[in-house]
Amino acid sequence: MNAKTLGLTLLAGTASAMLLWGCQTTRPSPIDEPSVQEGLVRVPNKTVDAVYRRPDASLAGYNKLLLRPVEVQFAKNWDPASSGSALYQMNEPDREKIKRELADVFAAVVKRDLERQGGYPLVNEPGSDVLEARAAVVNLYINAPDAPTAGRTKVYTTEAGEMTLILQLHDSVTGQLLARVYDRRVGRDSGYWTWTNSVTNTAEAERIISIWATGLRKALDAAHAKS
Repeated sequence: MNAKTLGLTLLAGTASAMLLWGCQTTRPSPIDEPSVQEGLVRVPNKTVDAVYRRPDASLAGYNKLLLRPVEVQFAKNWDPASSGSALYQMNEPDREKIKRELADVFAAVVKRDLERQGGYPLVNEPGSDVLEARAAVVNLYINAPDAPTAGRTKVYTTEAGEMTLILQLHDSVTGQLLARVYDRRVGRDSGYWTWTNSVTNTAEAERIISIWATGLRKALDAAHAKS
């Protein structure tokens, strides 16, 4: 694990622990202490649970985005067998497959929402006008994942599950941390029991990730409008 990944992984672990303790994210968040120690200040935000930024930082100079590979971590208390199907047996390859697929969906949705209508192209190399995004999706809890051993068993739930975003924005050239975001999202409650599977789970994940991607785009738009 390299130095760039280590800090985000430690934050992800902290977030997992605090959520398991029942932390209310409208109160102090898991990113408070490390963010303050790194010189960031919390700013008001009605879209996500917590946003910290460097006081002298601006996103106005960034026109492109470098999205690093997305980290995905399951909630420590996630147990597929609790879905209600006695046939659910999910091994490590199944878990890794879900993580890879979610990371791919995250990248695809961010690319779609950031680039549409002449927005902010995703690039593969650092540059003076390139904003580097390091994202982790943690506390992933899927109520009814598809598994090869599930056979034809159908599992019905009212919502797909939940996941939490920890996003760090850096200058891609200097590596300086500019901002950090924390946000926990629970899948929409349909109000009635519906068949939950990989298709519905993916659709809900795309919806939540689009909220996060749109929020980042709006932040970039607002910074450019002020410049």
